[in-house]
Amino acid sequence: MAIKAILWDCDGVLQHPAHDWDDALSRLGGAEFTAALFEAEHAALRGERSLRDVVADLVDLHPVAVSVEDVLALWSLFEADEPAWQVVDDARAAGVRCVLATNQQDIRVELMRHERKYDDRVDGAYYSSEIGHMKPSREFFEAILADLDIEAQEALFVDDVLSNIESARSLGIVAVHHDPASGAAELRREVAEHIPDLRQ
Repeated sequence: MAIKAILWDCDGVLQHPAHDWDDALSRLGGAEFTAALFEAEHAALRGERSLRDVVADLVDLHPVAVSVEDVLALWSLFEADEPAWQVVDDARAAGVRCVLATNQQDIRVELMRHERKYDDRVDGAYYSSEIGHMKPSREFFEAILADLDIEAQEALFVDDVLSNIESARSLGIVAVHHDPASGAAELRREVAEHIPDLRQ
């Protein structure tokens, strides 16, 4: 069955952090604070709470010499991988719909949509906090397939996290497990196995 749409993960595929997360957060609040923050962020990633409220609660619970704004600022430190985005552009030019399928909380959605203008570069954007489910849940993928009105076998999903890949494949979605360290040339090769027009 021909691929009609590509579901693109963002972090690790189309964009990369400008810092080491564990190191940056540990310097701000220590290892305990970092672990608590990543766990608490899940509520924001599912759209149940604002990330600002999540961080404010944690700063109150864990005495740290940083402000809420100091912590939130870390989520703005990421860089678009333009060679990877060129693969998206070329796939769209080949007639394949390209959509974002990414775990993001409200702060990141605002940045990616309005500051970085990512939504303008694709045919749709599915952010976990707006869907109400986050990868690797089946509900995340099911919501996207239903909205796109396509069969699972007509979707190609690209992600760097193996648990997300396994969940997508369990639904019948074609999936590519991309190693961020392999670069955009390898990303093109991986996607071109399913979209021949991308071969160079």
